[in-house]
Amino acid sequence: MFKPTIKKKSSIDIIPMIDVIFFILIFFMLFTTFRTSPTGIDLQLPRAVTVSEQKRENFVIDIDGNGNLYYKGEQISYDRLTSIARDIYAENNQVVAIINADRNVKYESIISAMDSLRQAGIYQLALAADKKE
Repeated sequence: MFKPTIKKKSSIDIIPMIDVIFFILIFFMLFTTFRTSPTGIDLQLPRAVTVSEQKRENFVIDIDGNGNLYYKGEQISYDRLTSIARDIYAENNQVVAIINADRNVKYESIISAMDSLRQAGIYQLALAADKKE
């Protein structure tokens, strides 16, 4: 006679979907941790209509909202800035110093940085800004 057919209960295998979601989660966690500014310092530059692109060979310093100086991501003093600027000026006397100053920084900090650069012989100075939209 006929054997009764046993129907298998169908189910959806969700383990591969869980794996994919897990990998996407890991990807976004890693992506957000590596997403920082080029210097590692979060600056909010002032905005201007006339903004030109910075050259990489320029001497770039950063000043955060508290007036702290940074060169290549390392916090430095104003005396150290003068020393570094002298070394750079000795290699290239046509160097342009670009100051990336946070929009909330005190004017005194910018003037002190400019004074340190002038003591080293660098008189070609520029203040960085973001382009207004």
